Amino acid sequence: MSRILLIAFQQALRSAALILLPLSFIALFAWSTAGSATGNTSDPIRAAIWMWLGSHLIPFKLSLASGFSSGALSYLPIGAAIFPWLAIRSGFRRASEFSNNPRGSRTFVLFFYTVIATIAATLSQSENIKPNIILTPIFVLLLGLSATVNYQSDSLQRFKFATQAFMAVLGLTILVVGISLILHFEIVRSLAIVIQPGIMGGILFTILQLLYLPNIAIAGISYFFGMGFSLGTDTLISPLTIDLNSLPAIPILGSLPTSEHPLLLISLVAPILIISLNQLNVFRKHTEFKDRQSKILIGIIPLIALLALFSFLAGGTLLTQDMHPVGVTWWKLPALVAVIQLLTLILGLYLPKLIRAIKSPKAEI
Repeated sequence: MSRILLIAFQQALRSAALILLPLSFIALFAWSTAGSATGNTSDPIRAAIWMWLGSHLIPFKLSLASGFSSGALSYLPIGAAIFPWLAIRSGFRRASEFSNNPRGSRTFVLFFYTVIATIAATLSQSENIKPNIILTPIFVLLLGLSATVNYQSDSLQRFKFATQAFMAVLGLTILVVGISLILHFEIVRSLAIVIQPGIMGGILFTILQLLYLPNIAIAGISYFFGMGFSLGTDTLISPLTIDLNSLPAIPILGSLPTSEHPLLLISLVAPILIISLNQLNVFRKHTEFKDRQSKILIGIIPLIALLALFSFLAGGTLLTQDMHPVGVTWWKLPALVAVIQLLTLILGLYLPKLIRAIKSPKAEI
């Protein structure tokens, strides 16, 4: 047991250092080139810890300058989570190989990694920026669990079609965003000129925008499916409505539509087709009514939960209360999928069952 604990702690520490050390170098480099009035090297180290925590999608509470209301930073780049995800997965695999105990390695690696993250969040708090201590262990643990799952197991194969279909729609949306950036190049260029981040700042700012692409893609899916997304208080951008107060100086936002496009609602055929094909696949493998019903529900509930999670992470507050909410509303996409699945179940399973019961009631008893 002591050997498993030691190996797990070493790999948890290694997993944290794999991301935290490069971030510390970047923060120190940016701090040294930009200059500082205090000359305190603890500032960039603290900033590196904040970036590391932010890559786990942990929200922050902000106390802004006088004249501004208190803000928050919960609209974080989902793409950044890939770095700690890969680091945790690597640490888990190494611990499993050394100890030959995958279950114990998973438990202790995640425990030590979560403890490290919670301690880092507690010690890195400042007067103006405070990571959410309560959500830190929850978010880190969820990310760690997703990194240590065996995605090739038979129990997860039933979700393969729905998951791959969702990823395909996500990829197509990112492609559309790229095309929109090209078509609105002048707006993108104007927004980039406003910022003037310099060479190093420009590189880091570009990387940050790339990490926000999953957030933009989820907002794009919500847009194409008619529910739209927000970009601040009392705003809504959808195929039927363009209600926008102002546009932040972020070049990737130059891809936003400039007018209504009601014809884009034809995109709703995509979730209908995906859910219908998944249901037909279940019908092909199973003939009994109860089997069909249970398999469909077992397959769709995790997808709805996944959509709710990603929608929750893809929305939030961007620094000030004027930029709340930003992104999608967490329940709209899951609700849409649930409604479509319910309709397909009624038309494809329950209604035929009812018709057969009416025609031959004895056979259905």
